[in-house]
Amino acid sequence: MTMTTTEAPPDTSWLHGVVDAAIATIPFYRDRLSGLDATDLAALPTFDKSTTAGYGRFPISAGGANGAHRVVATSGTTGDRMCVAFDPVDYQRVGDWLEGVGNRAGLGCDDALLNTHCYGLWVGGPILDLLAQRSGAGVIPLGPVGASAVLQFLADGVGTAISATPSYMRRLVEAAEIAGFDLRGSGLRLGFIGAEAAEESLRSKLLSHLPSDFRWVELYGLTETLGPSVACALDPDVPELELNTVDFHVEVLDLDADVPVPTGDVGELTFTTRNPDCRTPLIRYRTRDLVRATAGTSASTQQMSRIVGRSDHSLKVGGVLVYPSAVAEIVSGLLPVHAEWRALLHRNGDDDDLVIEAEAARQDCALIEQAFQDRVGLGVHVEGKPQGSIARSHEKSARILVDSATGSIRTAPHP
Repeated sequence: MTMTTTEAPPDTSWLHGVVDAAIATIPFYRDRLSGLDATDLAALPTFDKSTTAGYGRFPISAGGANGAHRVVATSGTTGDRMCVAFDPVDYQRVGDWLEGVGNRAGLGCDDALLNTHCYGLWVGGPILDLLAQRSGAGVIPLGPVGASAVLQFLADGVGTAISATPSYMRRLVEAAEIAGFDLRGSGLRLGFIGAEAAEESLRSKLLSHLPSDFRWVELYGLTETLGPSVACALDPDVPELELNTVDFHVEVLDLDADVPVPTGDVGELTFTTRNPDCRTPLIRYRTRDLVRATAGTSASTQQMSRIVGRSDHSLKVGGVLVYPSAVAEIVSGLLPVHAEWRALLHRNGDDDDLVIEAEAARQDCALIEQAFQDRVGLGVHVEGKPQGSIARSHEKSARILVDSATGSIRTAPHP
């Protein structure tokens, strides 16, 4: 006799309190959720930033800015900038999780963190400061300064840890090569890297320029989650990120329907806040980030892949669906770490044409073209550019440039 097993439904006893609090304090949620079954997550609608149009500057924050501990804002690169507000209890919760990450990574009172993330309305700088402070480490709040400033600190023996985007780490390695400074002999032993994806080939190349015991800790989060408080990976060789399932319920949903995709399939990362006392709760919030669930049930993801793309940046070239992460993996894997590149996507009806510009000699461009053909069956043209001719960024790099219907080129953020 064959036994049939079914997934146990996830515990959603916390959901009713979250929904009730959101309805009571936030008009956006009151309009969307009133009268719905607050005990059944699948019965609630999803939303994204575009859904909040018409609900003011703080559409999902109770009370707006008045009395808030801190206000931050999204970048506005994929729509109108949205402001979000957080209370001390939010900082306490995020600090607890970050402290656990820092302790596991080995960050402590003998360390000094060179923090190169942005401040102002950006969430990265202050939250990475919080990571250091909760772990007992010193903080050097540099912001996204030129890489030469970081090299000066390291040359003076200051800085055992760094927080940065992968793009900034590329600039740091490039600047060190130009200056003749060997980062492998520096005191750096920890890196808290996030705010954009870093393909495996890029991580490997960057690590080869850093001390042999350097530990790359990947952090993931959004402005709406008070920064990198959602997931982490303490080992760059492990392809999955551990999710913060204490503070967030995570789903990986179909792009066209509010239902989970099978484990291992690509879907849209979707969050629900588990705490009713959040000033900015998220209830089935679609992030536009595409991932694969790698552990947990279909209705409750416990572990996920690194980001493979964005739901609003899918590429269909020559009839082939290609994720931006695959483009980045191929190009970065065949270029030196200091060589910049960008992809120009020209919209052409139901299909797209892809041209890649890379700081590379013609023979290297030909190798990249062949790699696309061999790995994904895609014919692309790779145009060689002089070294240093493609713009650099100390923050997030924009490497997919999309030719809009009007014929102009707009910047689409690197996922």
